[in-house]
Amino acid sequence: MLRRLLCLFLLVATPAVADWKDEIIYFVMVDRFADGDPSNNEGVNLENPLAFHGGDLKGLTERLDYIADLGATAIWLTPVNQQGPSIEVAEGTFQPHHGYWADEFNAIDPRYGTEDDLRALVEAAHARGIKVLLDVVYNHVGYNATWTKTRPHWLRQGAECGGDAITLCLAGLPDLKTERFDVRSAILDAHIGLAERTGVDGFRLDTYKHIDPDFWAAHRVVTRLRLGEDFFLLGEIWDGDKYLAKAPFEADTLDGIFDFTFRDHVQKMLTGIEDPERFARYFTNRHDIEGDKVLAPFLSNHDMPMLLAMMRGDTAKLRQAFALLMFAEGPPVISWGEEQGRRGKAWPLNREDMDWTGGDTALTDDVKALIALRRAEPDMRGGPVQTVYAANGLLILRRGAVTLALNLSDTPVPVVQGLGKRVLFGGDPMALAPSGVAIFAAD
Repeated sequence: MLRRLLCLFLLVATPAVADWKDEIIYFVMVDRFADGDPSNNEGVNLENPLAFHGGDLKGLTERLDYIADLGATAIWLTPVNQQGPSIEVAEGTFQPHHGYWADEFNAIDPRYGTEDDLRALVEAAHARGIKVLLDVVYNHVGYNATWTKTRPHWLRQGAECGGDAITLCLAGLPDLKTERFDVRSAILDAHIGLAERTGVDGFRLDTYKHIDPDFWAAHRVVTRLRLGEDFFLLGEIWDGDKYLAKAPFEADTLDGIFDFTFRDHVQKMLTGIEDPERFARYFTNRHDIEGDKVLAPFLSNHDMPMLLAMMRGDTAKLRQAFALLMFAEGPPVISWGEEQGRRGKAWPLNREDMDWTGGDTALTDDVKALIALRRAEPDMRGGPVQTVYAANGLLILRRGAVTLALNLSDTPVPVVQGLGKRVLFGGDPMALAPSGVAIFAAD
């Protein structure tokens, strides 16, 4: 009976998430962004890339004007639950600065701040027209978390860990038995209760594929009942693309997923591994998905080296990548400092602190211009993509009246006349520089 009611609810309820297709999401790892309250800097060690570095919710709130000036319209912030103990690894003492090792779901870690701080952040963001997407974890708790002693029957550990995606103890973390009603009730109430009290606009759902679909069906029902039909659910499915999105989109348990293949194809093309013709085939078909669901493209995240590091610091190619990001269907995601040329290498160096001295200001200005252009030109946000030309080191794509041209070669190339008259971004499309980019309109 319960399953039938859940299915009926999912068929009738229709989420109002279409506006998320037009959002520009700025991703912040709270601990690595800005320190607004030095009094909560417990265990901070700036010399250790695995330690807490002092960033907190007050610091993020104080820097909202920077994010708004960049042009972002939504913030995704890492989990803020009370974290568990540190662990020792080969690289040194690993503190849970990232927020993914929860110890208590009903409390905020004081190193990030308080629930009042989160509420104040949301209110300040909303005052600037910025939505807030809170990262939440339903799959596991932290190493040696309190529940491993007080509620071991709620967890899979050791020999109980299975070999499939659902019963796997990811990275050896104690795995929550979300199939149990008491476990499900406790964690749903904790996360959804926090959202109710603070007014966040959606969840970024960590490790989506490691939890049973029945849990996500129940999750959708409860979030809609308690948080409203427009509460946005963005899932992390590693290597996610339109094919892996098919099942959760058809089941309507997610509104969107991160498009991992976008970064992969962009990196391969800009480093010469993939030719422009193959990239164009991918790009023109990547967003062929269910209804009003979204694939969120990104260039970098906190679990991989920054794209700039993979391109050996070539900021000209990063500009091209940003142009593609802003030309793609779905809400683009920018990782903190990426717009300044943050060049985080392999873990743990990919989680550098935000550089508040300014970084590459010329790159930042170009990213601002691209964001402003996407927001001003509806054709850059929706509608089919056509391949105009993709060969000989030149890629030209068109969406409506807007055309994007990339010179992937190391020599200047002219772009075919008649494609556009008004230059919107970049250099002269009639003499496109090596690694150059131009966006122009037909009028």
